[in-house]
Amino acid sequence: MTKTDIKKRLYKEKPEAHLTYIRAGSAYYTAKLGELNLNFKIPVSDMGDADFLAVMEAKYLIRWLQF
Repeated sequence: MTKTDIKKRLYKEKPEAHLTYIRAGSAYYTAKLGELNLNFKIPVSDMGDADFLAVMEAKYLIRWLQF
């Protein structure tokens, strides 16, 4: 499955991403997309003044999707 396919599924299925921990200037979120476990690593410097909640829609985190 390509990154583009995963992005399409994120918008279609709308899974939730859960904050797992914050370490060394990065926030880590995880989401389950069917059989896939997705990970997002967001540098605190990228957050600016935006709200990053404990649970949010994973599609908002696509920019930081990691494989």
